[in-house]
This record gives sequence, C-alpha cells and structure tokens, in this order.
Amino acid sequence: GRTPRAEHAAEAEDVVRCVRGSVDVEGVSIPVAVWCQDSRRPTGGGGAWVPTEEYGYTVDIGRIASKLRVGWLSWLPSRTYSLAPAGVPPWRGAACASQARAGDALLFAHGFLGSPFDMAHACEALASDGFVVAAPELPESLAASYEAREGVTREAIVAATQAALGDEPRRWGIWGHSAGSGTALSQPGEFALGRACLACPLGRALEARVSDPLFLCASEGDGCNRFSETSPADSLTLAAVNKAPPFSTFESADLAYAGPSLPRRGVLLFREGDALLPNHISFLWTRTNEALFDLLSAFLPLAKALNLFLLDFDTEKEARLAAPTAAKVVPALR
Repeated sequence: GRTPRAEHAAEAEDVVRCVRGSVDVEGVSIPVAVWCQDSRRPTGGGGAWVPTEEYGYTVDIGRIASKLRVGWLSWLPSRTYSLAPAGVPPWRGAACASQARAGDALLFAHGFLGSPFDMAHACEALASDGFVVAAPELPESLAASYEAREGVTREAIVAATQAALGDEPRRWGIWGHSAGSGTALSQPGEFALGRACLACPLGRALEARVSDPLFLCASEGDGCNRFSETSPADSLTLAAVNKAPPFSTFESADLAYAGPSLPRRGVLLFREGDALLPNHISFLWTRTNEALFDLLSAFLPLAKALNLFLLDFDTEKEARLAAPTAAKVVPALR
C-alpha cells in the first residue's frame, strides 16, 4: 500500500481548482475558465493560467438592455459578484460516475446572455471525476468583456480553446445550455466523449446527424418553448414518425445513464405533471441565478411593462428550482 505521505500527495493532486486564462481569436483576447485537478492544470494557450479562489461573475445591465433591443437603457451600469465555488466533492463509486482517462477534456458553451460560470457547479463535479473542463466567454455574454468582430464566432472560440488545451492527446466532449446547445450540436470535429444539450429545442436537436454520443435534456416548463414550432412532447413523436436517428427516452432523470449499457442517443424530458418541472434557467447554477435576482429584480416591473420576455428570469425568481434541477441533471451529465 501507499505510505501516508503518498496518500496525502495523491489527495492534493485530486483537489479541483479553477484557473483563468485567455485565448486569442482574430486578435481578440477571449477569457476562459478551466476546472481541473492540480495534477492536470493546463500549460498551453497564449498566457498564464492563474488560479482563482472565487468566480468573478459580471452582469452588464446595459448590455442586457441592448441585446433585448431596449437601447435607451444601455447606460445602465455593470456589477461583478465574487461567488464562492460550489464545492462539489468527488462522487466516488456512484453508478453514473465517469471514468476519465488521462487527457480527457470537456467544454461548456453558455447561452445567450450567459456566463462561463453558469454551470460552475457541474464543471466542478466533472473536474472532480478527472476531466479537464473549459468554459470560454462567448460573444453574447453578460460580462461583455470584449467587442466581437468578424471572425470572432462561437465556433472559432471553441476551436481556439481546444487548441490551447491540446498539449497532449485528448478525447473531447461538449455540452451547452440554450443557445450553447446549438454550439454543442454544430461544432465541427469529433467529440468522442459526447455532446449534451440542455434546455434545447428538441425538434431541431433530434434531427441532428452527428456521429458522436448525444444527450438531450428539455422541459415542458421551459418558457423558450414558445419559439419552437412544436412542443417538446410533439417533437419526440414527430422524430419517431419522420425516422430521425434512433434515440432512447429516459423515463426519469434517476434512470438517465444509470445502467451499465449506455445508449448512443438519449433524451430526458421533464413533463407536465412531474414532481420537478424546470424552467429555462433552472438548469443553471443557483449562485449565478441568485446574483441575477439580486441585481435585476428592481428592474422587473419595468421589463414587464415593456412586455419583454425575460428567459424565465421572473419564473425562476418565484420557483427557485435550480438546486433540485442540479440534483437531477448534473448526475446525468456525469
């Protein structure tokens, strides 16, 4: 057996850290957060990877107003919150616990008006399983820390992030929320560890002709379903009728990937009448949602008076479903 000193060294290497760095895309410096065990800290990219004990979660209210086409409110300020890590411990021996190989890496793509920290709780959990997990700031972020220009696209940023972490042979996986699910579906290249789409338009995703493993997760409680031609349940029916690539439907989140035999394509749909019915931002981390509530609640009456759709911000503020949703969805990702 190992000596106590060797055991202590192994435990130290297993500590999950978040490091901040950047990648260059068309001359623009793109912030990237990376979660990993100390022994797997990245060394590539255009600069140093600096450990951070807190997550600097920035919300630019003026940016939100501009993106929601309320430009006369673009003067509103921004605020940065220092969020403590979720502190998810390694999930040893769980039926769904991943077996990461050396070099395995995952990438999270946030949605419209999102943040690299939107699913920090999942990033920490996956890093504790042995994966290197990267989350770049994409062009439509809440932080608005750079001005996008021609060529600074989601596809280019994801590719640059992969290249920055490419000092050793890697198997990649990618997942996204909302608009990030489109990134996860469309990003070129092989993602042998799979693609996962949360709060995604099921109809379009079910038709995707990707050869990598695919996991789709949607909810009938998602207010963004109004922008889809068919409801999530109808999308499942139509996909079967139209002979879309075959998929397995999980009857509950507890059954998603819990067995020894994993389907190549799986769908988890939270349905009306279920004990848990997430809305669009229930899939995100509790602490980033709470920061949004703290800053934006005062503007909620104005937003409603202007008849703005708030991506379920108002619904989640009342329901507070992020924590129970994480308890169901993060194990499915793992």
